[in-house]
Amino acid sequence: MKRIFLIFFAVTLGFYTQLQGQSLSERFASMLTLPKGYICYRTADSIHIDGLPDEDSWKKAQATDAFVDISGFDFPTPRYRTTAKMLWDDKYLYVSAELEEPHIWANLHLRDTIVFYDNDFEVFIDPIGEGHNYFEIETNALGTVFDLALEKPYRVSNRTFVQFQWNCPGLKLATHCNGKINDPNGIDQGWTVEMAIPREAIASEFDNYLKAGNWLRIDFSRVEWQYELDSTGKYTRKKGAEGKFLPEDNWVWTPTGKIAMHMPERWSYLYLSDKKVGHDTETFRYPDSQPICQFLWMLFYAQEEQYAKNHSYFKSLVDFKLQKKDLKLLPAGYRIQIEATSHTYEMTAFSADGKQYVIDESGCCFKRNNNQNIK
Repeated sequence: MKRIFLIFFAVTLGFYTQLQGQSLSERFASMLTLPKGYICYRTADSIHIDGLPDEDSWKKAQATDAFVDISGFDFPTPRYRTTAKMLWDDKYLYVSAELEEPHIWANLHLRDTIVFYDNDFEVFIDPIGEGHNYFEIETNALGTVFDLALEKPYRVSNRTFVQFQWNCPGLKLATHCNGKINDPNGIDQGWTVEMAIPREAIASEFDNYLKAGNWLRIDFSRVEWQYELDSTGKYTRKKGAEGKFLPEDNWVWTPTGKIAMHMPERWSYLYLSDKKVGHDTETFRYPDSQPICQFLWMLFYAQEEQYAKNHSYFKSLVDFKLQKKDLKLLPAGYRIQIEATSHTYEMTAFSADGKQYVIDESGCCFKRNNNQNIK
């Protein structure tokens, strides 16, 4: 018995030590991968929003990589292919998407119903890149729109309200089905989405974020349900043996690392080029702030975990027990300062040349004394 106990104790201690020895960068690895990047070129001709992205500008625009599972690149490849394209001009940000789908169906017709109860395509835009004050636009294959503005992500316990009543002013949106929607006879090819999002709709006060040289944070989600036909032959979400709807698939451009789309820090980077599509090209680069912001987000995830367990935040960098693997993510020349109370904190990264990047407990990440895009 004594020997068995000693073996059990050794195994348990080893397991505990292994957990304790895991670095933050390893623990949160799925949420620290580099988001995708995209160069958004100016339109070279007029875009007509009819659900058919067939203008010459769309043909010359580069498609994103095929969408992957929201939980990460190492999860199963989506059953159906999804890609998107983006363009811009002085008035609009344009988005188009192609969704492979052998059975196109949708049941919701009323605006601002919960559109993702159908298969849908979703656009998320954070114009400033601070993790707050962002927008969501969803559509099903019928072109039924659900749109909202959020001051803070759902994970923030003290957020004020979500503007479900916000209807994207001036939005132009259309869909096109390459097949017969809601017809179970035969096989469809898929459906396409085309939208023009006015610059005023994603502006704060009189700011215009559609300017050459700016980065936006943007990402896309595709919700896909398993389906069944009811007694009338109508498509419905499939239920399991216990009578509950089977979970949906979530396919995205850049994975967030877990089943949660409202993580603006995980969305892709969209760079607005001053060049016209098909006329000239440039190489994508991330904003200078990306490495230090990634380090701050790693600390943020650790603070979230700490508060969930202990209802208090770490008050110094020593509390995080950072390992060499973690410190390698801290760009040279930066130092971190933490100011925390029992329920709030600010973590500030100071650079050698005087820049300050801040993240707080609500997940707002910004450059101090600069209301423009984080660069």
